[in-house]
Amino acid sequence: MIGHLCRTAEKNEPTLVLDRRALPDDRRELLSALLVARDWLADHHGADIATIAMIEPSADPHADLDYQFAQYLPGTPPRFSLRGSCGHSILSSVAVAQRLAWLPRLDTASRPRVNVLNTGDRVECEVDGTSRTLTFAMEFAYQPPRRLRELLPTGSPCEELDGVPVSLVSAGNPYVFVDAAGLGLDDQEALFADDAAVRRRLTGIRRAAARRLGRPEGGVFPKVAAVGQYQYRRLAVLALPAPGRSAPLPPADAITVAAAAVIDGTIPQGLAQRGWSRLDELVVDTPGGTSVVRLTVSGNTTDDTLTRASVRRGTVRYDGPVFLEPLRDLMFAPEDVPLPCAVR
Repeated sequence: MIGHLCRTAEKNEPTLVLDRRALPDDRRELLSALLVARDWLADHHGADIATIAMIEPSADPHADLDYQFAQYLPGTPPRFSLRGSCGHSILSSVAVAQRLAWLPRLDTASRPRVNVLNTGDRVECEVDGTSRTLTFAMEFAYQPPRRLRELLPTGSPCEELDGVPVSLVSAGNPYVFVDAAGLGLDDQEALFADDAAVRRRLTGIRRAAARRLGRPEGGVFPKVAAVGQYQYRRLAVLALPAPGRSAPLPPADAITVAAAAVIDGTIPQGLAQRGWSRLDELVVDTPGGTSVVRLTVSGNTTDDTLTRASVRRGTVRYDGPVFLEPLRDLMFAPEDVPLPCAVR
């Protein structure tokens, strides 16, 4: 089987992109194949490949690509999670799809549409410029619009876990948010200091949130973030598991932070309100950089709706194809499959 390696400037670890049609339909067989591929890649191309994107031309007339995300979870035994999504790997998927001629040639007028199978999200990728690399803005479209109460997995904007007030919010990727000041982090320097005791405390809160949501404590989700308000119209966020000290929040994560900052009664909303942040735009600072998220919302009550969310920008570099020797028998035969839009 032939895969493709891409990486974004914001997240240097590569994403492996695979043709989803060549992979097993059975979930257990699929996860087994992904583990085999990842182990082989770790021995031959480095051990930093932790995300896999599985894509195919979409049969949906409102989408160009179907995309499924898999996150590697080290441990004993190691495994993959098929929950959530990753904006960086979505951008990598679009870059690979263009190289496979599944999409028309991308230019500044292009808006390839991605159907996220893990979450049901629809993502449009606006191409800001083309060169040897591709630069995108990402827009998540919610049709029908999502009631803000649907983003609260427990139905409450704020509750107590592990002795700490928290907010559980999911706008694609579930998060548990805690006020950084409640952890004694009174300025941005302290929040971003990478203190081991703070990380242990956040890990404990994350495990309690996983139990609250009925998820495995050792999984990827929910993620946990300490949120501070230290600058005008900006929030500072320390998230675990982190995407890396050199990377800003992934797009899907940044959108969850911004959505949480809209909903009345949540911890991020109270902090954003204190800093006079706009309802339709949030600036998020992390140890690895800054994200600007724009939202289309009707208001901030649980009866209001979220229609669109956008993040700028992500730059993708195509590293090249890789032949996955242990999956050599999984070769896709294209008979009986409609031609992709680029060659219809």
